[in-house]
Amino acid sequence: MNLSQHASLRGRVFALGLAAGFGLLGNDPCGPVPGGALDGEVVSEPIDDWGFANDHGRCQLEVRPAEPHSVTTYCFADGAVLYVPAIMGDSKQWTKLALANPDARIRIGGRLYPVTLERLVDAADRRAAAEAGHRRHHGGVAPPPDFEVEEDRWYFRATSR
Repeated sequence: MNLSQHASLRGRVFALGLAAGFGLLGNDPCGPVPGGALDGEVVSEPIDDWGFANDHGRCQLEVRPAEPHSVTTYCFADGAVLYVPAIMGDSKQWTKLALANPDARIRIGGRLYPVTLERLVDAADRRAAAEAGHRRHHGGVAPPPDFEVEEDRWYFRATSR
């Protein structure tokens, strides 16, 4: 086998491995690579308290119901309110899709929850979301007095539908 045949074989083996890997993932998002429609048990009852979301490190969000686009992201709750943040929100595809159609589904712990997403633009709402995120990631500790909401961070409130 000459060098060019060896390189060609290595390329085919790599492509086959990559295809098999994506096949195992199905439609699920993987890191920065978005996925399609999420699977899981659909919970149709309205959720009054999203606190259980804080028991999970990440969640998967599916937007654009007609042609599903899903991502893995963080979500966190403050009692009855579920927040989905987006660092550099104006650069994300999913945020643009959510603004165009707020109907979405969020998967937490393998279960799918139909939600409506609302981007928070009011300063007080954004601060409440940022403070809830701080408490979630710092063991319940309130943010320091000089805490500032990052301008490039978008927050969405997810409401059961």
